[in-house]
Amino acid sequence: MEQYLVMFKLREESYGGSEEEAAFMLSDQIIPSLERLSEIESDNRVMGGFIEGQRSGAFIFSVKDYEELDKTLASLPIMNVYDVDVAPLQTISSALDRDRNIVGEVKKAAGL
Repeated sequence: MEQYLVMFKLREESYGGSEEEAAFMLSDQIIPSLERLSEIESDNRVMGGFIEGQRSGAFIFSVKDYEELDKTLASLPIMNVYDVDVAPLQTISSALDRDRNIVGEVKKAAGL
């Protein structure tokens, strides 16, 4: 499984409308998206949440590959009102192996 950090930020033009528009956005986009994220969370494929008091959220998705992540995100109605930044994550053990290999190569090159 690959992991991705996904940051959601509500677009400025998406809020500030009438109460009716806000109610529509909540009932038609945000609540269905939260319900879907809750399902994915119960499958242990996402963790994180929305930042309290702000209009953004941070999640770590565990998926087979980027294509699965893309399909998952595309299925969320909030994609119409949120900007999304995605960054692939490297596991801690993988970063440790990489750095140990670099140290080994540097020591070998230095004759140590």
